[in-house]
This record gives sequence, structure tokens and C-alpha cells, in this order.
Amino acid sequence: MIPAPQPAATGSLVALADQQAAAGDYAAAASQLERALRIRPQDPVLWQKLAWLRLHNGEWDQAASLAARSSALAGNNATLRLQNQRIADLARARQRP
Repeated sequence: MIPAPQPAATGSLVALADQQAAAGDYAAAASQLERALRIRPQDPVLWQKLAWLRLHNGEWDQAASLAARSSALAGNNATLRLQNQRIADLARARQRP
């Protein structure tokens, strides 16, 4: 299953989030994705993008939780589910002392 294309409103928010994340401003990027999720709360790709940001920001529990939510919405998209499992695995590995 290929994710649906982003509508203009969420597409511009995702583009801005991608730019902010590339610049290392994960908090601002997360804010943009949270706005996009208020528009499209059933979009597993948005949840996954937010999970990656939380992972990069050291928010391990939040990253794993968001990845699980993305997987729950991913349907039969095996690639998305596999990427979400990787996020969860990385989060768990980093939580260990």
C-alpha cells in the first residue's frame, strides 16, 4: 500500500518540518508535524515522521509509542511497519543503561 499523497495544507507543513529537521531544529519540526496530524490524524507516515524526530531528540518512550501508533494505522504497508519496528528497536536499545 502506497501512502496517499499529502494534501496541500499538510504537504507544506511536512516540507517545512523536513527543512527544520535537516537544520537540526527538531522541536520546530515536531511542532509542524503535530499541526499536520491535527489535519490528518489517520496518516501513518506523519506519525512515523514524528517518531523519528522524537528518536533524534532522545525521547525514547515517545518515539516507540509513536512508531506503534504509525504501525497500527499502516494497514498492510509492510515497509512502513518494518521502519516503525526499527524506530522501536532503536528506542529500546538507547533506553538501556
